[in-house]
Parts: sequence; C-alpha cells; structure tokens
Amino acid sequence: MNAQRWAGAGRRPHASQPAHGRGSSWPHIRTTPLGRSIVKRRSRPQRSRPLSHFPCLYLPMQFYRWLSERYPKINQVITNEALLPEFDHLYLDMNGIIHGCTHPNHLDVSDVLTERDMVLGIMHYLDRIITQIVKPKVSVFMAIDGVAPRAKLNQQRSRRFRSAKDLAEATKEAQRLRPIDGADPDPYAGAFDSNCITPGTEFLLRISNCIRYFIRKKIKEDPLWRNLSVIFSGPEVPGEGEHKIMQHIRDMRNQLGYRPNTRHCMYGQDADLIMLGLVSHEPHFTLLREIIDFSGGFGRNDNALKEVKKFTKQSDFQLLHLSILREYLEIEFAYQHDQSTYDLERIIDDFVFMTFLVGNDFLPHMPTLDIGDGAFTLLFDTYREQRARWGNGQYLTDSGEIPNPARLEAFLKVIGAAETEIFEERAKNEVVMRKKQRRWDKRDGKSSMPSDLEIAEVEASKQSDYNAMVRSMMADVSSGTQVVEGWKQVGESEKDHKGRYYYEKLQLKPVDIAGHLALRKSYIEGLIWCLAYYYRGCISWGWFFPYHYGPMISDLTNLPAVFQSIRFEIGQPLKPFEQLMGCLPPASSALVPRIYRQLMSSPESPIKQYYPNSFVVDMNGKRNPWEGVNILPFIDANRLKDAIKDNCPDRLLTAEERNRNRVGQVFCYSYDEACNDTIPSCNRDIGLPNIEKCHSRVITIDNSSESTVSFSPELIPGTKIPYPGFPSLNVLPIERVELRNAGLNCFGFASKYPNTILTMHTLPQLPSAEQLAANLIGKSIYVNWPMMHEAKVVAVTDSKSEVRMVKKKLKTRRHGLQEVERWNAISEKMVEQYLAGAGYPGSGGVQIGDVQIRLKILPLQGMKASPLDGSSKKLFGKEEADLPLQMALASSPAPDPRFIERGPKSLKDRFPSKCKVVLTKGKYRGCIGTVLSTLDKDKVGVKVSVIPPEPPFGLAIARSVGESYISSGDAARVLKMNPKVFGRVTGNLFFSPGKYDLGLNLKYRDRRYVLGYTRIKQDPNEAKKKKTSNAWSAGDTVLVVGSKRMSASDEDFDSAGEEKKRTIWEFTPKAVRLVAAYKNAFPHLFAALARDPDERFYDAKKVFGPKGEETCARVLQWLKATETAAMPRLPDKTEAMPVAAVHAVQRAADVRSASVRKDGVVKESNVKIPAAALYRESSTAATDVLLASENSVSAPPELGDRVANLCASGVPFGARGTVVAIHDPSEGCVEVVMDEEFIGGSTLQGSCANFRGKLCVWNHLLKISAADSARSLDVPQSSSGNKAVVEKLQHEVQMRSTTVSATSPATQTKQDVGKGRSVTPLAKKAWESTSLPTRATSAPKSGRQGEWKQALGPPEDSTIIGFTDIGRTAKNGFVEWKKMISSRATRQQPVASAKKNSKASQGLKSLLGISAQNGHGPAQSHEANPVGQPVDNAADLLMNMMIKDSQQPSPVASAPAPHPGFNFTYVKDGDAPPQQKHHTMPSQPMMNHPAMMQPQYFPHAPTQQVAPTMMQPHQFVGTYGHSTPSNSRHSPTPQLNGHEWPRMGEPPKPINSQEAIPKSTQKKKPVPIVPSVIVKTKK
Repeated sequence: MNAQRWAGAGRRPHASQPAHGRGSSWPHIRTTPLGRSIVKRRSRPQRSRPLSHFPCLYLPMQFYRWLSERYPKINQVITNEALLPEFDHLYLDMNGIIHGCTHPNHLDVSDVLTERDMVLGIMHYLDRIITQIVKPKVSVFMAIDGVAPRAKLNQQRSRRFRSAKDLAEATKEAQRLRPIDGADPDPYAGAFDSNCITPGTEFLLRISNCIRYFIRKKIKEDPLWRNLSVIFSGPEVPGEGEHKIMQHIRDMRNQLGYRPNTRHCMYGQDADLIMLGLVSHEPHFTLLREIIDFSGGFGRNDNALKEVKKFTKQSDFQLLHLSILREYLEIEFAYQHDQSTYDLERIIDDFVFMTFLVGNDFLPHMPTLDIGDGAFTLLFDTYREQRARWGNGQYLTDSGEIPNPARLEAFLKVIGAAETEIFEERAKNEVVMRKKQRRWDKRDGKSSMPSDLEIAEVEASKQSDYNAMVRSMMADVSSGTQVVEGWKQVGESEKDHKGRYYYEKLQLKPVDIAGHLALRKSYIEGLIWCLAYYYRGCISWGWFFPYHYGPMISDLTNLPAVFQSIRFEIGQPLKPFEQLMGCLPPASSALVPRIYRQLMSSPESPIKQYYPNSFVVDMNGKRNPWEGVNILPFIDANRLKDAIKDNCPDRLLTAEERNRNRVGQVFCYSYDEACNDTIPSCNRDIGLPNIEKCHSRVITIDNSSESTVSFSPELIPGTKIPYPGFPSLNVLPIERVELRNAGLNCFGFASKYPNTILTMHTLPQLPSAEQLAANLIGKSIYVNWPMMHEAKVVAVTDSKSEVRMVKKKLKTRRHGLQEVERWNAISEKMVEQYLAGAGYPGSGGVQIGDVQIRLKILPLQGMKASPLDGSSKKLFGKEEADLPLQMALASSPAPDPRFIERGPKSLKDRFPSKCKVVLTKGKYRGCIGTVLSTLDKDKVGVKVSVIPPEPPFGLAIARSVGESYISSGDAARVLKMNPKVFGRVTGNLFFSPGKYDLGLNLKYRDRRYVLGYTRIKQDPNEAKKKKTSNAWSAGDTVLVVGSKRMSASDEDFDSAGEEKKRTIWEFTPKAVRLVAAYKNAFPHLFAALARDPDERFYDAKKVFGPKGEETCARVLQWLKATETAAMPRLPDKTEAMPVAAVHAVQRAADVRSASVRKDGVVKESNVKIPAAALYRESSTAATDVLLASENSVSAPPELGDRVANLCASGVPFGARGTVVAIHDPSEGCVEVVMDEEFIGGSTLQGSCANFRGKLCVWNHLLKISAADSARSLDVPQSSSGNKAVVEKLQHEVQMRSTTVSATSPATQTKQDVGKGRSVTPLAKKAWESTSLPTRATSAPKSGRQGEWKQALGPPEDSTIIGFTDIGRTAKNGFVEWKKMISSRATRQQPVASAKKNSKASQGLKSLLGISAQNGHGPAQSHEANPVGQPVDNAADLLMNMMIKDSQQPSPVASAPAPHPGFNFTYVKDGDAPPQQKHHTMPSQPMMNHPAMMQPQYFPHAPTQQVAPTMMQPHQFVGTYGHSTPSNSRHSPTPQLNGHEWPRMGEPPKPINSQEAIPKSTQKKKPVPIVPSVIVKTKK
C-alpha cells in the first residue's frame, strides 16, 4: 500500500473542507457511517460546515498532531479486527458520535438529514463500534454531556455563538450568489442548528430516549450484548460526558476486588481523552479514534470539482495506545537516570499538569506558550533540568494537588525568562509566513493580505498609542503612584512586549495593580481547579476564569501567598434551561422554552447585554479563522438565575418542559430472560415499534455532583507489563534515544516538530542467508513491532541470494547483478521509511541500522475453525511481507491466548439449544433455522424456515442493461475535435490564476472512471484472471509492516523495472453528449484549446479576456451542475451495476418478498442436518477466519448473485441480498443491496435506498445463487458494432449543433435553472412518466448492448443447488421459469404484441419466483411499447418496467401481515401519522444539458433506462446530483399495480386513484423536523 493511500486512508474522499490558506493545519475527520442520504440538496455554491460546528476540532487536534509526531509509535491503524486487543470495558463519549451522525463534516451546511436518518445513523454507529469493532467482554458505558461546570460554559458559549455567526455569514454569501431571477430558493433556510445538541433541548432528549431504546433492543436481539452491563448517563445527568466516564472508572478502581490488568477502551476524538486516560494510571488503556487527515490545506483545490471516490473497503479506525505513550514518557523524562529515583506514575501526573499551561477547555493558553512555537520542548527541557534538583520523591503534583507552590513558582520563573526571546522569534516567523501566504494567494487568485507597509503603519499606530499611555501614566508615577511588580519602562523606540500585551488585550495599565493581581490569582485558581477536576471531579460548579486571555508566565509570582488565599465552594450545577440560556446565541432562541425567549430578544430584558447580535473575533496572531478569540461578555450566573426566577417561573412551563429541566439518573441495563416487559417505542413516527418481551432489566444508579474519590499515582498490585494483546516498546532492545527533527511523515507530509527517534540494537556481522535459512524457514516469529503479531518465515534473503522451501527442500536462488542492486535499493528504502515514516499514523521514528538479512513472511490471519469438529488451527496468509531481521522477535513475552490452537469441541458446545443457524449446503441452502437439539454424533436437529428456491433474477437484471463504448479517437471524430483537446477536456484542465480545473474529470491518471461514461479497455487475459476463484482467495485481510499494500517500497521498484502499461480509455454516447454540451456552452474555451492543446496551464485572461477569472468561476459552476460532478469515481478493478439496474434489483426483491410473505410460502420444517452444513450466529470471533470456499459455490462473485449474510458487519444474520458491485479481489469486498432495510445499511453512495446497501467482505456471505445460474442466461449478442454507434452519434451532434441557441443554459425555464439541469422535449416527456427524480444511468463495463436472446433454462441433466424440488409438493420459481421457457420454445408462429406482453408478464413472475395466481406480478400492459421494441421475454419486460408506469392499476386483494420490525414512515414530531397514500414527485430531468437529451443507441434497449414508480426505491435513495424536494419530509410510498407498496412486511393496500394525482405542483416552504436556526425576514 503506497504512502498516498495511507495519507488519505481516514479521509472521506468527497469531504468538502473550509477555504483556509495553504498554511492551514485544518484536520479532517470521518464522523458518520458511510452513505447516509441527504434529503435536501440544491445546486449551489458549496460551503462546508464551519469548524465551530465540530467542538472537538480546536486546540486538542493540534496537540494530538504534536503528540503523534513526537511519539510516533503510539498510533496503530487497524486494517482488521484481528489486530485489536481484547477489552473488558468500553467507554463512549457520545457527543462526538451525535455530532457526526446529525451533521457530518462532509455535508454542506445547508444539507439536512431527516431525524430518522440521524437516529438510525447513531444506532448504526454504536452498533459498529460495540458489536463489530471493540466487542467488549464486561461492560459498556455511554455518556452524553449533561450540564457542565460553569468553567466550561465560557467555551461552550463561544463555540455556539461562533457557529451562529458562521451560519449567518454563509447565508449572506449564498444570498449574494443566488440567481438574479430568484429561481433557486434560499439554500440555508431550515439548515440544521447544531446548537440543539445541548442539555435541556427537546432534540437531545429525543436522541437520548432513542439510545436507551436501542440498548434494550440490542440486549434482546444480539448475543454479544447479553453478556454486557450497559450503563447510560444521559444529558439530564450533570457533568461532561468524558468526566462522567472518569468518575465511573474512579469508582470501579476503588472497589474491593478490582482486578489488575483490566483492559479499557475509550472512543472519542477529543485529545483531552488522552490526558484523562493517563491520569487513571491504568496501563492497559487504549483510545479508539477515527483516522484524521491533516493534509487538507495542502492538497485541496477549492476551484475544482470535489473528488468523490468509491468506497471499496470498510473504513479503517486507529488505536492510540496509552501503554506506548507511558513508555515514551519514561524515555522522555527518566532515560539514562537511576530508575529508583524516578516514579513513572508521578511523572505522568506532572506531564498532564504541564499540558494545562498550553491551554485547555477551561483556561486560555499562556501568551508565549504555543505548540507551534515549541512550547512543549521548553517545558520538558525545564522540567528535566529542575527535576534533577528536587530530590527523590519530589514532583510538581501529588494525587491531583500541588503540594509545593514555591517549587511551581521556581519552575515557571525559568520558563518566563524566555518570553522576550519567544516574542521576537515569533515576529520573525510571521514575516516569513506572510511572504509565503502572498505567494499562495497569488497562485490561487485570492485577494492578498495587507502589504508590509500597511502592517507597519498599524504597528506604528499601536506603538504610538502605548507610548502616549506610558507618558501619561509616568506623570502619576512620579507623584507616588505604584506600578505592578514585574513591569519595567523601556525606550519609546523599543517594543515592550509585556506592557503592550496587557494594554491591548486586557486594557490593563502597569498602575492597575488590583487588576493584575486578580488576573494572576484567577489563573492559579484555574490550574488548581483543572488538576482537581481531572483527578477527583468537580470541586466547584460555579468557578470560572473570567478573562479571554491569560497572564504572562513571568508574572506568576508570590505563589505560596496566592495559594493560601484560594478557597472553593462546591455549589450546585446549573439547571438545564439555565445552561441553555447561558450558552445559546439569540439565533438559537427557538431551542429554549417559549417564555425564556424574551430574555434573549426583548430590549427590556435585564440580561439583554449577554446576547449580542454581533461580536469581535480577535485573531490574536493566528492564521486560521477557527483559532481566533471570540470577545463575548461573560454570563453572570446569579443575574441569570434571578432573571429566570422573576420572568420565567416553573409554573408557566409545560409538564414536558419541567421534565427536561430536572436532574436525572444513571441507568444500568443487563440481560434477563425472565423479563417479559414491553418497552414502548421511543419514536413510532420513524418506524421504531414496541419491544415485546424485552428480556432485559434496568436499575438506577444514584448520581452525586460531588466526588470524594481520587486517582492514586500507582499501579494496582499484580499488574503485568507487557500484557497479551497490548504493545510494548521494550520487547526489542533499544540502544539509544535522541530528539531531533527527522522530517517524520505520519500524516502525509513532513513533521515540523521534533521527533523521538529510537535506535535499535546494532547487530553484529551475520552469517549469510544460506547459513541462516535452516534455522528460520518454517518457524514462527513476531513482527509489527511494537504490537507484535505472529508470522511464519517462508524465505530468507540477503544481497547475494534467496533461500526458500520448495517441495520440503531448501532451494537457493542466486541474485544477478540487477537483483543485487534492487535488493540493496529496497533495503535502503526500508531504512528510510522506518526512520521517516510511510505517510500513515504509527510509522517512522525508528533507526534500524544496516539491513544484512531480510525475511519473507506470511502474517497470521487468524484462527480457522473446522466445520467438522470445531477444532481451530492457525491460518497464515498468502501475501508475503518483507521484513528486516532486526525487527523480528523470536518469541512473544506475552502470548495472546486467542491465537492458541485448540482441539475438537463437542456438538453441544458448538450448537447449543435455541441458537440460530444458517444452512450452508443442500436444498435448504441459505435458510435460517433454530437448533432444537443434537441428535447423532454429527447431526443437529434444526427447525428450518424454508424459503422457496430463488430464480436468478439478479443475474437477469444485471445482464439486461448494457452500454456501448467507443474509443477516444472515434469520440473526437464524432465531435470534429482534436483528440488531444478531447483528452484534456475529459480529464483535468487547469487555468491560472486560481488553479481552476475546468475538466470534466471523467478519467484519472490513477485509472479511476465514471460509471456509465468511461472505462479502461481491459486486457482480455487480465479480465479472465479476475474472474477466477483463485483471485478471490489470495487477498489477505491482516496486513503488517512490510506488506506490499502497506509499503510503497516494492511497488516503486516493481514499476521502475517494468514498462508502464498504456491506458486506453473508452467512452459512452452519454460522455460524448456531455462533451458536446460543454462545447456548445463555452465555444471560446474549446477554440482556445484547439489552438494550443499541449499547454499545461492556460492563462484565463488570454482565453476569456480581462474577466477571465470570473468566466472560470462561471464555467466551474456549470461543471458542478452536471450529473457526473458528484458521481463516485470507481477504481478500474471495480465492476458495478448502473444505478437503474440497482433500482430494478431493489424493486424486484421488494416484489418477491411481498409475494412470499403474502402467500405464506415460508414453511417450518424439522430436519436433521450435518454439523458441517450449518453456520451458527456469532460463531466467528474477530480472530477467526471464514473462507468463502467453505460455504459458497467455488466461483468468484458475479453481478446479480444472490447471497445470505453469515457474519458481515452490521447486517442481520441470514438476511438476503443481491451483489451490485464487485471490487478489487485483493480487498475482497462486494456491495450488496439487501432485500429489506436494516439499521446498518447505507445508500452505497447514492446507488440504492437508504438502509438497504452494505459494503461486505465476500468471505462473510453465503452465495445462494445456483451454481449454473449464469449459464442458464445467454450472453448478449451484439447486432451492431462501434461503427453504427459512431455514425449515429455523428448525425446527432450535427443535428444538435444547429439548435444550440434553443437549448443553451441561457434559455432554460426558471424552474430548470433553479435545478441546475437542462431540458429537452424528449427528456421532459420521460420525466412526466415517473414520479421520482432519477438520473441517466449506464451499464457495467462488460460488453456492448446488442440483440438479446431469450433466457434459457439450465440443462435438464444438471444438478442445481438450491433449485431441486425433491420431496416438495409446492411449485417453486425455478420450475415455473422452466415451464415458461419450454412453452415459448413450442411457438411456431408470431403472435400479437399484447399476447407477447402477456407471455412476458408471466415470464417475469416466474423470473421472480411468483405464482401467476397471486397477483403480485406487474399488470399487463394496456398500450404498445413506448419505444417500439418487442417485449417478448422476462428480462426485456423487466427493463421495460423501468421506463413506464402502470397506467391503469387494477386492485389486488391482499391478506394482512404482521407488523414489521421497522416501519420507516416519518412525520413531524407532534403530528399524527398520515394516512397511507401515494406521493408523487415533481418532474425532474435525468440528464444535465440539452445535447445529452437523446435516445440511447441500442437497437433493442429502452430509450431511457430509468425506473418508474412501480420499480423505484423509496425517495430516500441518494442520487448523484438530485435529491428529494425540501418539503418531502415523509417517507414516500411507491406504487404497485394500483396498490400502495407495503412498508417492511405489510401487504399492499388499495390506493384511491384520485389520490395519486397531485393537487398542486406548487412547492411549499418546508417545515423543519429538526432544530434549525431562525432566520428573520422582513414582512
């Protein structure tokens, strides 16, 4: 895996980021499950969410980056759960999850998720972390922020006011960029107000209730949760979430019988969690985090289309090991010292205390202590020097207290002595930075920052004002007025850094002694309060630091006397509504009760001054907007309480409001099979039913706002280090340590901070590879230091030879001259990457010395359980990793018991009674059953829910959609364009200034393509190789350091030694039409390209004239309105169905599922099954390996394959679905559209309905398609080659060129301009036939569309798994399908069209496995085929259903069905559920520009491959450029032959024909379903 991939591994490829400068250190975080749908999206200038929307992205991110670069090995990227340690307790700081799932960072500010999407997104995220990743053994603790101490209110208030300010600015900018005709409505109206995620709001209470509901649901349904104690502390419990977690850990640790070596895992992005984990003094403590990408400010181009990459594997997480950080701190402060005089636990406490001086959530950082200025280096150097003088047992802190103030004063005095030097060095750096910024601004076409002359004038003015103040003050001093201690007068030409700082920032003069002393005392109070807060909990709910800036370090003097004057009162936390009033801005007044709002807005309000409509942001020398200081008035808590008491008494509140304003309790949930209570739905309106027989109980835990227990700086007796599963630096010998700037690259770019470099023990001169091979090959070693993972040696190499085992004999292969050079070059590359990093977290920081011997190893993939007897053996991988000998360990000092081979298990242990199983073989393959008992030695009695065998409808649909491709040369000839120009336009096309990319981005150098528009012409041999099953059994899932996919070293040299293969691109007619539309819209651009097609950068002013940059911006807006702009870019190794085919698969599954439920064809049968033919639910642990070859047909996945889930993460056990995309076999993943919605589902980046799609590992699925299903469907025969397509395209382009003016964007209707799409009569007619906005679709890369033969049945003598009808009396779908095929074969004469359609309808029913009598197949057509093509087979009818609606629905009787598990109908909170009725969507075009609105050039394919109402998914389907209208707040109900489509298991219901006709197409203003900012408008 190359460095570029790892640098962006944690980055959502389509993430929009704020427009910071090149020098920005903006971090990007994945904070949402993949593929969440957006229900409101308009064509508009994109503006990403401000940083103030994401509380975790302030100073802590800078601290995390510094920590990761100084101590590189603390991080570990998790590519597979087998690399995770085992944990006892999991702690979840819920606010980060709630923020990420309600307003993800990748969404534009104006994009709004429905509350249904938010709630289910949170549930999915929790399920992924708890059930799929961590899998704790004992408990889970979830904590949502409650009312915080008053000290935190300042920061909360600043964030929320800044959030409202940023949104107001975004709205103002959007208004400025709106079209003149006002066709595009305000894109920010009803935007989600993230301030609603505050204790006391109705929204957060609903979220809290839904989480409690989810806990009960999972305990009932998930076996893993039944063994857990789940503790939930909601927003009604006072305290910050992370500190409520720490209080829980303190209480556990102080209980009798607390076990040493308890393993803890905490999830959260806030770097403050690192400090909290350290103060617990638990060595086996790990943080689970999203991968952060800090390179956004360096590689982003704001003047280009956002690059949307297709997800081809599950996203990775990373671990931050506090066990490694503890060892680094020991190296940092006690290296080469007498260990008996140093206590690591006390050093850790002092380290945490020193971080407070650089700033945290409660105190501003000291003026001269900034991370970027080397603050920690100064602090640590001073600490090491001072610590040696203090004596044994003497430290700065002790158990959360500062025992010796004089020692602290002496420590701070040394640091304060460097203040003047720091200020002067900072001024020099700012000059250099300004020069760089001006160059970047000039390159990017941005308005430049002030000139040096202007900056000098401002500085001179400030100096003059200060000098005038000093002259005036000195007159008073001469008369006896005293000045504050520490101030000295300097000459007027000199800069008094300290005096200027106090005067300009705090308005304090040197004679304001009382003000200076109050500031210093408040800061010392803050240090004491913070230290106690971390170790003991809150010691004062009412204390806060009442300044925006801190004092100078050198002024913190006379500390013993200051300490004696400090007292704290514990007090009581604010009430939820009091905190709301204390932190919310006026723009969020809708979040407080109605009677409270007057206090924010009324001029007569006694606290009106606390709610300014505007405020100053002091950048304070920072470059990034989010680093500025918001100058807001501090809330007086007593005045606030008095105002509420006088104006808003509790008696005026509703009962629900009084409930939100109270203090709640902590709940503890556990499994109890005897409990049969019914848990009411938390929100029935979003489809969450009651939980019948919950099988769980809950107890309440008393909550106290005062803590009496403190963390002790000591380990629990019996603690073992290292411990199994947890890493340690000390398992390999370290020779020396040095701190230097090695340019370490662990985030995609070289570090600017010093790095701790560990030099490994130097090896003596070693024997040759031939001499060492016999003792190494075949042996197990431990690699991946410091994590230590087992691997098997398969070869030993040196610069002269390679030795490996061949047929049980050692075979030596001598290296030639070129191989010797290559071996040495790779070894040098390894040394460099171990030292400087490979671009991903956890790499670098190690000096390994010269490489004499390298080992070729196979990493342990996990344990392989035998399906016959349950025994387990180690399974090693197939991808060799290359490792220097000195980085291998012969034996593990702490073997992991999970990787120990075990003998056979008894049948009762493997299949206990009442457990769920899936049958993996035989005629019941894919059916779910419940174990009754074990019968014989190898047989199990199972009650099986028998589902009729399925015909290959997925394969039929996949093969019914094709696309024609032509070469780039033919495409250029069609457009009468220079092939070079065509190549530039379809790729990247850069203009300066501004670095505008005006290319269509349909092809990329890294071989990514756009589905339905482009593809790479494949080598037939490579395509054949990909289709083999061997390719799908070769990819390893566990990768270690040295694996090719984790290191660029081998790949770099492999590519250097081979001639680069030429990439040949091919294009569809849609791509040609898009280029034609582009050319028609901007002919001057293409004329300029034709004159000079080889320019790398074009000058915008030379091409477009004086206003060239404005024209570039207009062209870019045009490009953003195209359909392809937001479509995912697929790797060339990905094969995928077009969106239209995915919709058809989804709808076909709906039809079949409804029919199966209606007819009651699912029967239960008691059978005896061999144990080898069963898979038990949850039997695959994180360290277990499941191979597809064990259960699936011995063939690779194919588009349209039907599958059942065995252990795919987040998918219900046994759920069925259809494969709609196949990715690189080395990644081993496929995309599946499941038959029914589930919490863990997604839209697959807009391909299917939300909560239906899932990216799954192929090995975790059971293929239930018949072995020879593919052979029963004929491959299409092309009836016309590329020549015919080219000729027709030439004719079309020639005809369209004469009507450019009639179809240009300038002549679009107002409605179409607002939508950003173009219109033609043909397209308009197509729109009117459907009620769902769709887009043009395309086909996979396999073959051209041609004449299709009738699908044929399988050979009569073949054995088809899953389709036999032996022992059954009921007919199944496959038999009906065969009958239909046979009857067609007997026809000798042509028949009428209606009769053909009747036959086709019957065939389609057979294709879906539906009997002709049940009435759930599509109604027979009442009109001729609209495109004039014959419809005489099931596949053709299925595609025809995708382009036309049923015009005369006929009622069908239906039987009632049980209530579904999920009914996702949504209504606004407080409203009654609506009556079931059909929702008709307003017409929208499928294409983007006039020249694209033409029929497909397929002789026997539909004109527009779009799904009609009866074949369409719900309106929650995400699309690549469309969305549902803003007023579509309810889940739509597609129509099925005059019947309303059932919701999750319900039968169809008749629809009044009049209800299907929309009464009005006029849009109504959307009613917010989630809290939004109130935007006032003039009447």
